[in-house]
Amino acid sequence: MEPTEKFLNARGKVIRDQVHGLIPIRADEAYLLDLIDTPEFQRLRRIRQLGVSNITYPGAEHTRFAHSLGVLCFAGRILDHLKLRYHRHLDILRLIEQHTKTVKAAALLHDTGHGPFSHMIE
Repeated sequence: MEPTEKFLNARGKVIRDQVHGLIPIRADEAYLLDLIDTPEFQRLRRIRQLGVSNITYPGAEHTRFAHSLGVLCFAGRILDHLKLRYHRHLDILRLIEQHTKTVKAAALLHDTGHGPFSHMIE
């Protein structure tokens, strides 16, 4: 049994997000939970997405961890929309299916290289 499989049932897992609501991870997407469980991704919990904005706006507590989960959610929604849009174009549909795993992993991991306050420094 793979490390993450013990946390998944036949329906997968749902992550509850304050902005995006429920973010589903299907049983066949255990690789996403493996990526989330890495130390490199978990460190995003300590990095604020909005820098020091929370000093002026106390509700601005969004972390890069939560932001990355939101991007994963949107990537999934976009892929689902593309599948519906191009359901009659088998060559396009095949490309979408072929690259779904890569797109979702890239969406999830897009901020792992950022350090604290990186956007303020740019």
